[in-house]
Amino acid sequence: MPLEPALCNAIDIHVHGYPDVGLEWKMRTDDLTLVTLARDAGMRGVVLKSHFWPTMDRAMILNERLDDPQFTVWGSITLNPLIGGLQPTTVEAAAAHGAKVVFLPTWGSRNDHGHGGVVRQQVIDELLPSFGPYLDVAAIKVVSDDGVLNPAVVDILEVAKARELVVSTAHLSPSESLVVAEAAAGIGFTRLVFAHPFSPSISASPEVIDAIAATGAMVEITAVLTMMPRPPISVADVYDTICRLGADRVVLSSDVFFKWLPPHAQMLAMFIGQLRSLGSGEAEFTSMLVDNPARLLGIRTAK
Repeated sequence: MPLEPALCNAIDIHVHGYPDVGLEWKMRTDDLTLVTLARDAGMRGVVLKSHFWPTMDRAMILNERLDDPQFTVWGSITLNPLIGGLQPTTVEAAAAHGAKVVFLPTWGSRNDHGHGGVVRQQVIDELLPSFGPYLDVAAIKVVSDDGVLNPAVVDILEVAKARELVVSTAHLSPSESLVVAEAAAGIGFTRLVFAHPFSPSISASPEVIDAIAATGAMVEITAVLTMMPRPPISVADVYDTICRLGADRVVLSSDVFFKWLPPHAQMLAMFIGQLRSLGSGEAEFTSMLVDNPARLLGIRTAK
């Protein structure tokens, strides 16, 4: 009996492995267990993300360990201040090492720092007490006060377009994300993801979500936000958003970051079951979990 039929060939584009923030911040599973569970659930692959360090080498080792042509772990890089921030050359180097996804700043964004984001409040400040003062100086804002996009972001989008990489808006503000989405559309870049717009650090309005989707960007909705102790969004809200945008503009992911949550594949299975009970159909799940992630990553997925 499969864990969840809709997970067949699914791709999770937002998976935190262990370690991420540090060795003291435990996850429920190690990387190998994580990807094995996903593979055994019938999934096609996962994108391994870290808030701190590139994950390409870990992805390569995991792929060697699994030795399964039907399942792939893709690496990524997150452009936080520790690795140089908005550096197109860093993106080029990451692509040469096998990265498929580029996350714009997360905890290192001015927006996230200003909100005292979840990663900062619950993890970083406890483990790394110097980070608050560090980000007072180093936090990154990608759009100036008069609405001008940092030219380095356009260069990053150009690099990503040339090398067929996905770019996620990560923890940028809604207004910044809209400017990035408009710039991406302007250069014909079709692999932009508006990341978890319902996150407390982002809190995008329906109008901004719709405007970003209208540029051609994909809207990512993460299962984890419906499972927090004080969830910023309900599964019913997710369902309503899918109905409004259409499944062709949505990608579902897990974004599990706490050891008390179920493993990633199980989290997605629960999310699917809840959405199905509200009325989401199998064709919609195929779009949001299989077709849309595969198109973003530029791969073919068996039907």
